[in-house]
Amino acid sequence: MLPSPQVCVSTLVTVSTMAVVDLYLLEQSMLGPRGSGRPAVWPCVAVALGDLCFLLALRFVSAGVVQEARSPRRGFANALWFLFLSLLQLKLFFVCQNYRQERRPPDPLARKTLTLLLSVCLPSLFLILTGADHMTPLRRKQEVRSRLLWVVVDLLDVLDLQAGLWEAQSSVGVPLWVDGIVFFYCYVLLLLLPCVSLTELGAAALPGLRGPRREAVYPWLSLITINIFTLALRGVGMLWYRDPRVSTVFLGKNLLALAVKLSSAWERRRQGGGRGQGAGADAGAGSQSLGAAMDQGEEQGQGRTSPVPPSSRYHSLSRAHGHGHSVSHGSLDPAETSLGPAYISHEL
Repeated sequence: MLPSPQVCVSTLVTVSTMAVVDLYLLEQSMLGPRGSGRPAVWPCVAVALGDLCFLLALRFVSAGVVQEARSPRRGFANALWFLFLSLLQLKLFFVCQNYRQERRPPDPLARKTLTLLLSVCLPSLFLILTGADHMTPLRRKQEVRSRLLWVVVDLLDVLDLQAGLWEAQSSVGVPLWVDGIVFFYCYVLLLLLPCVSLTELGAAALPGLRGPRREAVYPWLSLITINIFTLALRGVGMLWYRDPRVSTVFLGKNLLALAVKLSSAWERRRQGGGRGQGAGADAGAGSQSLGAAMDQGEEQGQGRTSPVPPSSRYHSLSRAHGHGHSVSHGSLDPAETSLGPAYISHEL
């Protein structure tokens, strides 16, 4: 049985990314501070064991990704992303450390090539795992793709922040603990944001699934972690440490995204308040009309059940006796008309 195209493409992306990062590690072990000219034994063994374990796990997880491609569940997709990103970030951590300890002149082309590889492979794997191509309604597919665009932009934003750790020179004036905090913060964001988005977008995989619509968590999570915290990190690095690695393009992007998201949230809140006031006014008007109707009904009921005065009864009976039997039937109560006109005339 041939594997599906989704499994083939995801396997190709993950394996090629791991292979390129392994080449970076082996090159750094060959051209490290000792300068032995050949790769050391322990780095090669560690890289080989890590890749072997990853391939064994990928074999079973990919089968689950295919099975849940047309279902709202994205458990195996989240597991695949977690395994891939955890191992990749572990290797990138050693790449950053080796670049810090290098004594030779840095090669900017190799460092930017690594950034380019990650900025292409990570969003591509995320788009493959979403399973947006299996969504049958065109309108729903376009809506999901527009939401995926925000996730891809956020991933590129985090990758740009993390790539400054291995692209720049070692003498940038930023303390080592600050770079460590930035690295692990980017690792947490790259691990958390796609998993949240996969979980929310998985519910839109089936066209017949009609569940209660809940408010999405990802826009608020992106607002706090990307548009506010990364904006603060870049601002502190640019103003306090005079860090040349800060990308002013993504700094402006976060400012614009923050303004757009806050304005849309404010408009949604105003619309919700207007609808609530309109519903309250309609309910008040309905209660007033219902109260007026109940008052009229009570007045009519009291008019029907109240005893008739003797004078009015005497005049009605006299008119009934003067005008005939038909009028007496219309002016008297049903209990009295059932006795007959002869009995009434006899009583008078």
